[in-house]
Amino acid sequence: MYSGISQAKIAKEMFMSQSKYNRKENGKVKIERDEAIKLAKILDLNEKVIVRYWMADQLYELMQYDKDLVYDAFKIVEEHFGDYETFVTLPQRNSSYSSLAERLKHRKKK
Repeated sequence: MYSGISQAKIAKEMFMSQSKYNRKENGKVKIERDEAIKLAKILDLNEKVIVRYWMADQLYELMQYDKDLVYDAFKIVEEHFGDYETFVTLPQRNSSYSSLAERLKHRKKK
């Protein structure tokens, strides 16, 4: 029970069985992002804090498989964080620019 709310009540509000919620709460079954957000609302917690912890858990799990790959992904985010448009834009199929950095340079010249 958290904040005076039973697992049964939380499970009902999340539209799942109490046993399924129990498995999620105890880490036996992964909780999905939308479930974490819904749980934050039910428990009257800061949604952003809950999503940060959910995301950290996802990253931690990925690091168990390939730590170097996760670090490389962090570097990409760090390098391009300030230029959201470039970061989320997929390269054009016939682009003569071979890397994201070259596309970024070209875009800034315009």
